Amino acid sequence: MLALVNNELIKLFYRKKIFIAILIIIASAIVGVWGSIAYIKSVQPEEEIRSLQKTISQLQKEKSKIKDEVKKQKIDMQIYQLEQQLAQWKSVLESDSNNWRENLKKEIKELKIKMNQALDLSFSDSKENYRKEIIENEYYLSHNLKPLKRTDLNNFSVMILFLGMIIFMMPLIVFVISSDIMSNEFSQKTIRILASQPIPRNSIVLSKFLTALIVSEGLILISEVLVYIVTGIIYGFTNLKYPTVIGTIYKEVGEAVVPVYGSSYIITLGKFLILALLLQTLIIAACCALSVFISTLCKSNSLANILSFIVVYGIYFLVSPISQVVPAFKYLNMILLYSYLDPTKIITNDISVELSISFISPWFSILVIVVYLTIPIATALLNFKNKDILA
Repeated sequence: MLALVNNELIKLFYRKKIFIAILIIIASAIVGVWGSIAYIKSVQPEEEIRSLQKTISQLQKEKSKIKDEVKKQKIDMQIYQLEQQLAQWKSVLESDSNNWRENLKKEIKELKIKMNQALDLSFSDSKENYRKEIIENEYYLSHNLKPLKRTDLNNFSVMILFLGMIIFMMPLIVFVISSDIMSNEFSQKTIRILASQPIPRNSIVLSKFLTALIVSEGLILISEVLVYIVTGIIYGFTNLKYPTVIGTIYKEVGEAVVPVYGSSYIITLGKFLILALLLQTLIIAACCALSVFISTLCKSNSLANILSFIVVYGIYFLVSPISQVVPAFKYLNMILLYSYLDPTKIITNDISVELSISFISPWFSILVIVVYLTIPIATALLNFKNKDILA
């Protein structure tokens, strides 16, 4: 198997497509990092506060005119996220390096009052959302960590914005590398030579899958590590002991999705990044498996490329707008791989809120990805094993 993988790696690196994938990653890194730094440097607290207040007001007016509970839920989530940003910007103006502890204590008291008054009937007015802010602030105090400001420029603030671009481009990078990894053997008429060798057919498929996984994961991970190190050297490394609130579970209240009180907990930023990288590997493996499966079905490279793109991007962007109009279609989003591309949202379980489906949990999301990994690769193995290649 190792010899097969090594041979596939050599073949892959002799093809032009590997350089296309590298160029996509370099372009994403340059645009993502430059854009992130430019944005962080350009933001002014006063302008952001005015803009956020205006947007929140518009959303509240829009919400008052809507009768559909699912749409109200989505607007509720937007309002909640914007109010969090607003609070952060206000704290930037009010913060003082010498009395940040007092400011946090004051904020915790205010949040506890709001939590006790919350009715738990909507996402934005839920006890757990206030509790999440409280336990995060208490963590800062107990560990003597000054909260990061939104205007702070460091490697983590840049990485978060950069990852957003990489996550969107991830399937494209994988498909460029692996979508024709099997179909190319058919189009080049080399599949008969390969199949006539004293090598189990399963080993041929698995070696191509492992090659695609190694190259895809390697290129993406190297780009992330380089961005993290370079921006850390230039702008400073973020303390990996900072808190991250994760694991929120949700329940249905009417048609609204509301966080369950007491379900969230804190892990360190370092542990959060490790979990995100492990999940990213699983997601890339699922993309590779899907791509290799499609490649075993097609004898045309172009068809394999098009089908791979449609399966991940096309179906999602078709179903997603429909689900905004027909709420029942949200359950289709639940089974699409594109919904689970962001490992950070799996860990925090923000996917549950985005899809407005309460029973989604981090473990459910992982199960969906594992299904996308195992079923396509098992089907590819079975299909290639029974294929009449020498005829």
